[in-house]
Amino acid sequence: MLNLQARHEKCLYPVVRIRTPKALGSGTVLFVEKTPESEGQYDWYVLTNEHVVDNLISVEKRWDSLLRREVKKDILGQPTVEVFTFAYMSRTVGFSGLQADIVAYDKEQDLALLKVQAPYAYAYTASVISKEDAKHLVSFQGVWNVGCGLGAKPVITFGYLSAFGYDIENKDYMQVSAPSIFGNSGGATFLEETGEYIGIPARISVAGFGDAITQIGFSITPQRIYEFLDEQVFDFIYNPERNSVECAEDRKHRRDADMRRRDVEDEEETK
Repeated sequence: MLNLQARHEKCLYPVVRIRTPKALGSGTVLFVEKTPESEGQYDWYVLTNEHVVDNLISVEKRWDSLLRREVKKDILGQPTVEVFTFAYMSRTVGFSGLQADIVAYDKEQDLALLKVQAPYAYAYTASVISKEDAKHLVSFQGVWNVGCGLGAKPVITFGYLSAFGYDIENKDYMQVSAPSIFGNSGGATFLEETGEYIGIPARISVAGFGDAITQIGFSITPQRIYEFLDEQVFDFIYNPERNSVECAEDRKHRRDADMRRRDVEDEEETK
């Protein structure tokens, strides 16, 4: 079992607040590295729910002067990642706001990956549970939900993994009894025993006239997190055998290949 210091470092300090002009939510720092080929800069990668930053995402048709035609482009605003400063282990004494870029998102999966570039590293990152260990998660395991409920500083609640295989809008969720409330979205579900990051609080039950049942919540599963990072080619975040430079090259190759395919299709249509 983790001691108090380890609980703070693994499960509290990595959780941040996400602010947009129209929303407040939570996020979790999963990976920090020196910015490739840039001296004195660091990249922080923060995972959150897509619905937290959805108001900053739009898709528009824009004229591409190189291709000489209109193409669809996603226009992405910049959320603010607010990182808390702690004293005496648990006392929140302030926070700093850092602009972030939305580098990947999937509305159907309700996941978004943000990147902060800062002149300093952040010491606390969540440890994503391994694919093998994720297969052995079971009911009655203790968990913490950590997030900025109602836009406040990080709140910690305790509960249990309750059930698995909940299909909500054709996506898989696990039920968690650790209370959660609006603003926890994008935060973290941590395994009590190891402090590993196993999911993202994303849904709560609502009854009657919209009353939230805070102890019946649903977290995005680790399998969906792997799937999202794999599909968006940011798998270096959980896979130590990959690095950010390799993934960036793979993303470029995929985009170039897609562009060539679209050009061929356009030529065939004009014949």
